[in-house]
Amino acid sequence: MRIIRYILLCAFLSLVASGLAAKDRVVEKSGKTPDWLMTSDENGFSVFAKSDDINVARDRCLDDIRQYIVNTIASNITSVETNTMDLQNRDGLETLYTAYNSELKTAAAKLPFLTGITLSNALEVYWEKCRSREDGSFYYNYHVLYPFTLEQRNRMIKEFKEYDAEKYGLLMQLKEGYSALSDVSEIDAGIRELEPLAEYFFDDVRRQEAESLMASYRKAYSLISIVPVSQELGSFVYSLVLDGHDITCSKAPQISSETASSIVLKPVGRNYEITYDYTYCYPTDDNYIRINYSFPGASLSYRHQIDISQKEKLVSPYGFIDLDCVKADSTDMKVTVSMTLRSRTDREFSAGAVSFSLPEAGLKIDTDEMAVFKGKGTQLYNITFPLSEMPAENMRGMVKGTMQIVYNDGRKDTAAFALPYNLKVYGN
Repeated sequence: MRIIRYILLCAFLSLVASGLAAKDRVVEKSGKTPDWLMTSDENGFSVFAKSDDINVARDRCLDDIRQYIVNTIASNITSVETNTMDLQNRDGLETLYTAYNSELKTAAAKLPFLTGITLSNALEVYWEKCRSREDGSFYYNYHVLYPFTLEQRNRMIKEFKEYDAEKYGLLMQLKEGYSALSDVSEIDAGIRELEPLAEYFFDDVRRQEAESLMASYRKAYSLISIVPVSQELGSFVYSLVLDGHDITCSKAPQISSETASSIVLKPVGRNYEITYDYTYCYPTDDNYIRINYSFPGASLSYRHQIDISQKEKLVSPYGFIDLDCVKADSTDMKVTVSMTLRSRTDREFSAGAVSFSLPEAGLKIDTDEMAVFKGKGTQLYNITFPLSEMPAENMRGMVKGTMQIVYNDGRKDTAAFALPYNLKVYGN
């Protein structure tokens, strides 16, 4: 029995000796080994990192401190918001904290109030330089005791919620502002504000919302169009339109023409007027002005055809063609067409027999009705006739057509026009 006990004792001592022999040796340390290693309480917590470079170990401790604080904030926000979800819907800022606890734990670098966390605020730092008994290499064990009281935690939770609500509020502001963009520069500014928002949001729901809105802002460049406002020989007025409303642009387009000269562009209110010299525009030439805008990821080109035949005509349509479609009831639907005429004759003349079509609106205007006018200046031609079906919505664009002019001496003329139109629907 004594032999057995002796054998067991030797085996035990051998195991202890081998365990001690396997422990690495501390060759240098910053001071006396503290008793706070690997502990935490209501006043602070400790972190530990190991590396063969003391600076790397120190930086890892700093990262762990930030991560510990973020994890604490995340878990407390989650537990609170789970019970108060219905109380957090203020001004449309729905709190989404319960849905992204795990994502929130990766957001330390994105939270500005965490940038003040440095090792200079640590309560205590302790490190050891050790030598591995296995291969003789050296490494460092780095420990940091960092203060983090309940008061600090609650303050950071409050700061985070305010900061997060501010970011989501900005997203909602940009979302509402998209439908009211008034200048191309606002598209640029919106994209610049959305890029950091998309990076900040660490939950899939709001990140996708920000990315989707940013895609809409970027697509807006390709949705801008040029809509004619008025034209006459020597002048063309147009507006830039996005989603049915005017938008301005401080960046001037490239303007070119093979026959028109002395081309000048100037803003007129929220429109733009191009004036030009048409002296060398001849009927046998292709007379046009090309307008080219360049936007990020998109370009806009428009060709304005110069109707040089107006040089020879005594009477010609110009300006906008207004079409007012009115529905009194299902059996009473009418359209009134209003056209402005410019007269350069003192004689009496008749104008009418207008013909043009708007397939996009389901309208075909073709009438023999004539109206009598006299004298130089501006004249207004109106005609009203019934509709079988109302257009679906308001529209603007260009339309080509003809109008017959008959002078009191029997002379007849066909005035071809390409004019902007403005169609409005009432009573739908």
